Amino acid sequence: MSGSMRIRILAAAVSVMRERGVANTTTKEIARVAGVAEGSIYNHFADKTELVAASMAEVAGGIRDALTRLSERVGQNSVEDNLAELAEAQIAFFTDVLPITGAVLGDRDLCARSRDRAPESPDDSPPGPVLSHAAVIAYLEAERDGGRLATWARPPYLAALLIGACQQYALLRLLTPPEAMTEVAGLPADPAEYARQVAHTVMAGHHARRARPR
Repeated sequence: MSGSMRIRILAAAVSVMRERGVANTTTKEIARVAGVAEGSIYNHFADKTELVAASMAEVAGGIRDALTRLSERVGQNSVEDNLAELAEAQIAFFTDVLPITGAVLGDRDLCARSRDRAPESPDDSPPGPVLSHAAVIAYLEAERDGGRLATWARPPYLAALLIGACQQYALLRLLTPPEAMTEVAGLPADPAEYARQVAHTVMAGHHARRARPR
C-alpha cells in the first residue's frame, strides 16, 4: 500500500507540475489530485524539493527507455535511422520537461540536488542530464568500433550536437507559432521530419569509409 501511495503522489505531482509549473505547485494541490492527506506526502518525501526532484526523474522515464532502445540497436538498421528515432524521443522529452525545469533552474537547492545526485540512482551514477550524453556517446563509440562510423568521428561532440539541436527545437515549438517555425526559422513544424533531418545533418561526413576532411 505504501508503494502504491508513493506512486499516486508522484503521478499527481507530475500532473500538477505540467499544468502549473514548479513555482506554482503546492503540496496541498498535489495531495488533492492524489486523493491523500497532505501530511501523507511527508511519509514518502522529506520535503517538497525532494518530491519535485523525484517527479523530474519520473518525467525522464520515457527518454531513458529510448536510450535503452538505442543501446540495443548497435549494428542494426542504419546509424542515421537510429539517431532519428532517438531525436524524436528527445524532442518529446524536452517539450515536456522544459516548462517544468524553467523554475528548477532558478532554484539553487533543486539545481544542487539535480547536479550532485539523481534521485534513487546508485551511488556511483553520474547526475541526471549527463546520462543522456553518456548513453549516446556509448552508442556512437560502439558503432565506430563496429565500422559503421568513421574512425575519426568524435562521439562526445556528435552527441552534444544531436541533443542540443533537439532541445533548441523543443524550445522553439513552445515559444513559436508553427508558421514562424517554417517561414522564419526554416524548420519543419513536424517533429518527426525535423528529427530525420537533424540525424542526417549530424551524420553528414561521418559515415565509415570516408576520407577525413582536411
